[in-house]
Amino acid sequence: MNLEKILTEIKSNSLRVTKARTAVAEILLRNDSTYLSAEDIFQKIMKKKGIKCDQVSVYRVLTTFEEIGIVKKSDFHNQASRYILNKSEAKASKHEHYFKCIKCLKIEPFSDCFISKKEKELEANGYRNLHHHLEITGLCPTCA
Repeated sequence: MNLEKILTEIKSNSLRVTKARTAVAEILLRNDSTYLSAEDIFQKIMKKKGIKCDQVSVYRVLTTFEEIGIVKKSDFHNQASRYILNKSEAKASKHEHYFKCIKCLKIEPFSDCFISKKEKELEANGYRNLHHHLEITGLCPTCA
């Protein structure tokens, strides 16, 4: 994903390309493999000269980006929501799996899903709109 593609996606959803949307997109692109909170993004924007963007605008932009599938929002235990560029064409999946280092707070997704089997059993018994979030915490190899 690049800035041009994000701006095209914004326009294709009948939205204006604003300075705030462009600034948030640029920060997300520069940190495309890092989960950032709205506060992280706001602080990075404030360090850039010539851009005026308040914290409320960052939250609004992130909400809009999530709605149109530009970012994935993930909630982690005892932390603010974090956002990352959605690298797939589809909107965010119904389940997520992460390792989070308790020292450096690095977050790494992983794809193995052993819970899907249980979800299929629940669906067979009438449960609907299921999703899950698995967070394993510990020390990453760098911090261990």
